[in-house]
Amino acid sequence: MTIYVNESDLVVNIAINQPNLEVRENGWFFKITDQYSHQVTNLGPSGKVLYSNDRYSMLQVTFPDGFGDAHKNGIYYYELNYSNFYPIERGLVKIITNPGGEINTVAYDSGVITEERVSDVFYRPQYT
Repeated sequence: MTIYVNESDLVVNIAINQPNLEVRENGWFFKITDQYSHQVTNLGPSGKVLYSNDRYSMLQVTFPDGFGDAHKNGIYYYELNYSNFYPIERGLVKIITNPGGEINTVAYDSGVITEERVSDVFYRPQYT
């Protein structure tokens, strides 16, 4: 699953493979864990069920302020929990944020004069 998180609109609709998911008053917990740092971002009881049928359910999840500008592009583990306990669904999610990790306009300079050096060829064999 791929989620696009834009800082101007932090509410994202997510389709999950849970049929006939019940509507809970407090919502569902949607938790993501970074694969590299194992840092957990618990999105709290923000998983509101928009609709559910015999095939899948559509959740509305609200990401925290600043998440879209935090360069959190990557692959995460996700869990869908009830009351922050036993997950009913686990998997991988690819998150793409608004900045997208773009390169800044400041050029990299190592400070070494010979950084752009081009090699000279002194000997080249002549094959006949």
